[in-house]
Amino acid sequence: MHPSMLHRFVSPCRNRIGQLLAVTFILLTASACVPYVKYEDAMSKLGRANQVNSDLERTLRDVQVGSGTARGELMAANATIESLEIQNATLKRERSALEEQVDELSARLSELPPLPAFDDIPSELNVNQNTGGIMLPNTMLFPSGKFTLRREARAVLDQLVGLIQRDYPDQWVFVDGHTDNVPITRSGKVNKDNWDLGSKRAHAVFAYLRENGIAKERMVITSRGSAEPIEGTDQNSKEGRATCRRVEIRIKPNAY
Repeated sequence: MHPSMLHRFVSPCRNRIGQLLAVTFILLTASACVPYVKYEDAMSKLGRANQVNSDLERTLRDVQVGSGTARGELMAANATIESLEIQNATLKRERSALEEQVDELSARLSELPPLPAFDDIPSELNVNQNTGGIMLPNTMLFPSGKFTLRREARAVLDQLVGLIQRDYPDQWVFVDGHTDNVPITRSGKVNKDNWDLGSKRAHAVFAYLRENGIAKERMVITSRGSAEPIEGTDQNSKEGRATCRRVEIRIKPNAY
């Protein structure tokens, strides 16, 4: 074949081959890009899925922790309720026992004779509403700081002896000596303290009652010193202290 003709034949072939190669390169390049794009998309979706999964796991842990806390609080509340129920049952038993004691004491009190009314005691005397005792003021019975009975005190004591012998011949007679709260000073050489003075004054009244017919076997002498002031009195005042200085005579069916 003539060279010029060969050239005309080969040149178009080269062009077509070049075009085919170009098209093939483009297709190969495009086919290579598509998997890469899908891979990036898939990785993005996987990342979002992992994030969602992580969020769900965290939420689940929070719920589990909250559930455990609530379960612990519920157990603590149940334990508290159980403890309160036990305490309530104990209190009910104690209350029942106390009610039985009150009923028993009420029954025993109803069997006791009433306290003396002393309706006919001398008008110058009063009854201590807390103790039921007849109060004999020291100003009536004794000179200041002394424990020897005044003469005028004997007339009042004679009335009390008659009252006791007539209305309470078989009951116990308590003679209680009371003083104020001021320590002994002027009579300190004779009386050690208020208890000693109260005891001596109570004994003076006791001796007079015994000498006038009340058996010593049914009398009890006590000294209270300043320990039992009359309720409602002010021992810081002169009048209050004078009221507290007294001898009380109490009548009871027994020695207790």
